[in-house]
Amino acid sequence: MSEPVRVEREGRVAVVTVDSPPVNAIGDAVLDGLAAAAAELGADHGVRAVVLTGAGEKSFMAGADLDELRGLLDGTVSREEYTGRVRAVLTAWERLPEPTIAAVQAPAVGGGLEVALVCDLIVADPAARFGLPEVRLGLIPGAGGTQRLPQRIPVARAKELLLLGSTIGAEDAQELGLVNRVSDPGAALEAALELAGRIAALPALATRAVKQALGAGLDREGELFRELLGSADAREGVAAFLERREPRFSRE
Repeated sequence: MSEPVRVEREGRVAVVTVDSPPVNAIGDAVLDGLAAAAAELGADHGVRAVVLTGAGEKSFMAGADLDELRGLLDGTVSREEYTGRVRAVLTAWERLPEPTIAAVQAPAVGGGLEVALVCDLIVADPAARFGLPEVRLGLIPGAGGTQRLPQRIPVARAKELLLLGSTIGAEDAQELGLVNRVSDPGAALEAALELAGRIAALPALATRAVKQALGAGLDREGELFRELLGSADAREGVAAFLERREPRFSRE
């Protein structure tokens, strides 16, 4: 039986694929695989960008599998341990130093959207749908959805989606700012790889600093800017601009 989470490399871009039929449910094996992938990629300085996707056409990723959900409802599975574990894995992904892109090839609803939300950018197939419908089951999102969705889209629209448990299509999600790009049909991964390749071609120190500064505040932004001023890539970038040539950035 193949591993439910694969890590592959295309040059300086890592591609992580969740392949756990039929709907890529976030069960124990997938959580283990995502945790291992985050640890591996966080320590690999040769990776400049990461693409996270799901296999198949039914789902980008789904929430807890049915057996675990039943156990959570009747108390035979520890609710504290499960939610703590899911949150820890998603936080590890959110804190990866490399820019991350979710290639959403199929619906990302419930837990699947919560996974996509920890990525820096989202590229979606035109057929993808997005939503957090937990309220329709008498629940709320439990892996950061109520916090991360309003960081992506206007708060009023986030409240509407959360309170109604409704879903939206890829084009509406792009208009709201939830999705960065809508690909051609069947080409979400290809479009995400193209975007990741463009990021990977830029100075890694700078792209990682951008990501770190976005969540840090003005003081940390200033510190990062001053640190980059002393880097070889900054000197090369400015020199190339002034000399009207393509820069030759380091590969570190």
